[in-house]
Parts: sequence; structure tokens; C-alpha cells
Amino acid sequence: MDISREIFLAKRSFFRLSNLSVMHLAVAVASSFIALSNFNRLPVLATTQSGNNFVYQIFVRSWADTPKDTDEIGDLKGIREKLDYLNDGRPATDNDLEVGILWLMPVFPSKSYHGYDVTDFRTINPDYGTLQDFKDLIADAHQRGMRIILDIPFNHTSDQHPWFKEAVDNPNSRFRKFYHFADINQPAPPGSWHVATGSNGQKVRYLGLFSPNMPDLDLNQPEVQKEIKGIAKFWLDNGIDGFRLDAAKHIFGDTFNPIPETDILRNNDWWRSFSDFVYQNKKNAVLVGEVLGDKEMLRRHAYGLDALIDEPFMEAARTQISFPSTNFLTTWKNFVNSARTVNQIAHQRAGSQRKEPFQPFIYLASHDKSPRLASDLEEKKRLGMKPSIDEAYRLGMYILTTLGKYPILYNGDEVMQRGFKWNGNPPNDSQSPGDGSGLYDETLREPFPWLKGGDSPIQGDNDMQTSWSKLLPKFDKPNDGVSVEEQTAPKQMLNLIRGLTNLRTSHPSYANGELGDILTDTSDWLVFEKKSGQERYLVLINSTDTGLDYNFSQEHFPRYINSQLIFFSDGKSKEWKDKTNANKRINTKVFVPSYGLVVLKQVQN
Repeated sequence: MDISREIFLAKRSFFRLSNLSVMHLAVAVASSFIALSNFNRLPVLATTQSGNNFVYQIFVRSWADTPKDTDEIGDLKGIREKLDYLNDGRPATDNDLEVGILWLMPVFPSKSYHGYDVTDFRTINPDYGTLQDFKDLIADAHQRGMRIILDIPFNHTSDQHPWFKEAVDNPNSRFRKFYHFADINQPAPPGSWHVATGSNGQKVRYLGLFSPNMPDLDLNQPEVQKEIKGIAKFWLDNGIDGFRLDAAKHIFGDTFNPIPETDILRNNDWWRSFSDFVYQNKKNAVLVGEVLGDKEMLRRHAYGLDALIDEPFMEAARTQISFPSTNFLTTWKNFVNSARTVNQIAHQRAGSQRKEPFQPFIYLASHDKSPRLASDLEEKKRLGMKPSIDEAYRLGMYILTTLGKYPILYNGDEVMQRGFKWNGNPPNDSQSPGDGSGLYDETLREPFPWLKGGDSPIQGDNDMQTSWSKLLPKFDKPNDGVSVEEQTAPKQMLNLIRGLTNLRTSHPSYANGELGDILTDTSDWLVFEKKSGQERYLVLINSTDTGLDYNFSQEHFPRYINSQLIFFSDGKSKEWKDKTNANKRINTKVFVPSYGLVVLKQVQN
């Protein structure tokens, strides 16, 4: 290991601590449809806006097709044409999402629709365009102040990758060391082992945790580590701003069972080395790892990675907006603090490349989570959820956009897109008979609904609607209210989310501030501070169906007496208003509407 014995012993000791003693939560628009042709009309920004950390996740195949393209597959030119929808480069406007970080799901050549089985890590999937198209997209995104991060699966390759094909064909190839092979003449070891046949007719046994089509790389080999770092540098040199690191806990954890501590330590050492390498090449690179599991699993991986996708937050937040309970905020704050304690140990090393504290990337939905948020709330409503689906959804968007520095919005969530995982198994499947369609995760990644009529173009639009499978969509229907065209109007969800994200841009200290004092953390109220330097904001979320006053006094946070009202939202009436420029002050109390949000700013004396 390339760390000191003292650090090794310190982190081993810390990882062996018992789990935190915390309460576990209850069980759970027509937006300028004119194609953009003149990108040079935008104001040139000297650098990307590193203070804007609002993340938007795009499944490229589903999002936007090149105008007048006939294949109906989303691509890089399609994204470039629709950049104004994400961020128009003008902070004063409010008809965009004010995206600061664009997360692109895999854009590499692949034999699958999803792209996680990569056949070449150093080029672009021809379905999506060319490397030059990618560079053009980066340039235009940077011009608007956006950064772009690539979703990249370093855990494995495709079984069609040249490395693996040569390794199977030639036992003397240097690529044999790139993968895990076992003696074909012996019983298969425990785990996900598969058999392949080379061009010479010889059979080999190899490890592929996720699929026979995805053989695992052996990151214990220095040659593989060097190759992975070289791939990262290739994309950094081409202008990329960072990476979302897929399956980060499985680099050495070749199991879906609990990962042994020795493998967690090896994961951490590898990701620490990789992170330092990336920061040496791009100081402010964005690196976020996917470590699925409970809070303890994330905490234990916070040594190697400075940011992690926060799945436990997603599960807890979905419960909080549907069947609220106490201590939602306190539980999350305790987790973040505990993860930061682990992360700080890593940065005690000489030559540490990072000073920012560990950051959770919070979210409410993703390409893997079934069902999508709107569909989940429909299910919760059938189980007795009190607020309407729309009201609960608004509560979720309040929590997402106010609480975290790096909130993630999955494409389609801004228009309440629906979806469940599908069972496409054969009808005669003995374990789980399905409809024989072969669809599974595709229904969580359906074409993004730009138009109310599906793929029928409207006047003034070049019809960038995708339609890459004849079997999709299963959930989106014409004129169902779930499209950008329909959601742009006042009182619609997209309209609210634009208001919430533009508020973050107008008040970066609020958007990026640390969670301060928690005033109230009950089933009715979530009231908490965001603070940065001398600036303090107070977020008040009313989870009830009745508008309520929240009172301040000399005994209860007097610093918010006479504070400035900068935003309010009424979840029942669906009305909201950014009051930043109104200079409206409160006295000793503030009214928070039903299923509503109020944001106050402390006025310095």
C-alpha cells in the first residue's frame, strides 16, 4: 500500500467502529422550442461557474436528437441544441434550469443500449456522434458556465472489448493479466464466473460480476491501474470536468454480498490514488463515486472518494415526503459528519490534493431506481399518503434543492416523468414469468418528453423528440401533462423547479452553504440553516395541509427577527414567488403555506 502504516492503522481502527447510533427513518415548455443555431450570441464566460453545483443527469440516447436527424436516437448535437433549456448563460433569466454540472451517462462505444459495457474507452459511440461533436458540446457548455462529467465504468469492460477478446484468444497476451481467469478444468470458484470460447476453440473461465457480457478488470495489476489513469487523463485533456465513477465499491468487492473489510480497504487505496492523480491533472475536477448501500457502506468508502452518490438520502427523503417522521435532518447531518471524519483521515497524508470536505450528492431518482419518483408517489398514495402526488412531489423538490450543495435531478423528473422496471422475461420463465418483451431497465430511461403529442412536431420546433425503441414508451402518453411543452406554464412542476434552481444561482451562499443549526425536525416542520461565511439563510418547509406561522423570539433564534423574505412557495395553490428584489422583511413570525417553502436571509446589523 502507498500510505503510511499510521494512516493504515487509523483508518482500519475507524472502519471497525460500530455503526452510528442514529434513528432509522420509517419504512419507507414549450421552453423555447426554437432550435438554437447561433451559439456565438452567448456572453463568453472566462471560466465555468464552479459555484453552481446543481447537477442534471442525462441518458443521452433518450434526451434529444439532432434536428432533422432521422434515427430518433438522442445524441451530442441534440444536447448542444438544447443547452439553453439547461442553462442559457444568463443568470438574470429564469426560463432555464440553471444547471451547473451536466452528468452524461456513458457515451462510449458499446454493444448495449445503456452503454455500461464499453468496447473502447477513448472514443464516442457512433450513435451519439464524434469526438469533435463532444468537444463542441464541452466548449458550448463551458461558455454557459456548465461543467460536464462522464459516467465511466472502470470496474469492467465489454466482452467485445479488444483487451478481453485478445485475452481469451491468447493465453500469452499481456491482456490476460487485465482480467480474472480461473482454471477451466477445476470447479468454478464461488461467485459470478462464466465461460467463453476463443477463436481457437479453447474455453476459458472468467469473472463477470454484473453480467457475462461485462468481464471484471483486475485493478490489482499495475498495468491496469496505469491504463485506467491514462483513460482519465485522455478525457481531462479533451476538456472534461470530472467523472461519475460507476460501481466504485466493486473494484475489489467482487460480490453482491457484504464486502469484506480487506476489499473495502483496497477499494479506498485505489480510489485515493486515482483521485490524487485526477486532481494533479485538474485541480477542481468533480469526482463522485457510486457506492450503493446503507450509510455505513458509504461512510466506509469516504476515505477513498471525496464525494459519493447518497442512496440512503434518496430512500429517506422519499419516505419523509410521503409518510413524514422526526429526525430526518438530524440523521442525515450525523451521517455527513461521520463520513467527513473518515475523509479527513485521508487528507492528513502529505501531498493531499483536496481541501474541500466530503460531499454527498443527494438525489430523489435515478436511471436505476424503480419506480421513478412520480410513480413511487402514486404507489404511496394508494397506501394512504396524505398529500396529493403533486404536493408531495413539491415537498421533495424543496428538500432536494435547499439541503444539498450537489443536488442531482434525473432527466424527466422536472416534468414528473413516470416509470417502473419492466419484466421482459419469457412468459414461461420458471422463476419470474414476464411479457417476453426483453425490456427491463429501459422503462426507467424512456425517451425524454419534449412534446405533448409524443413524437408529433409542433410549429416552430425541429422535432428533437427521441424514439429509439418501438417498444417504448410504456408510460408516456400523448397529452398526459408530462412534457416540457405542457409543464412550462405557471403552477406546473417544471415552472416551480426553474424557480428553485434560479434561486440557487441568485444566492450561491445559500446553495453551497453548510447545513447549520437545525431549528425544528419533526413530521410537520423541517427548519434549518444554510450558512457560508457571515451569510445565513433559513429554510422552512411546512409538511402539513394547513398554512402555519413560524415564530421567533429572543429565546428562539432572534437573529431571524427582521430577516428578509427571499422566496415562498404554496404547494396547495401551486403558486410561488422569488422575493429577492422586493426587500420584504418579516417581524417576529413568518407564514409558511401548506406543503410550502419559505426561505429567509438574515439581515446583518
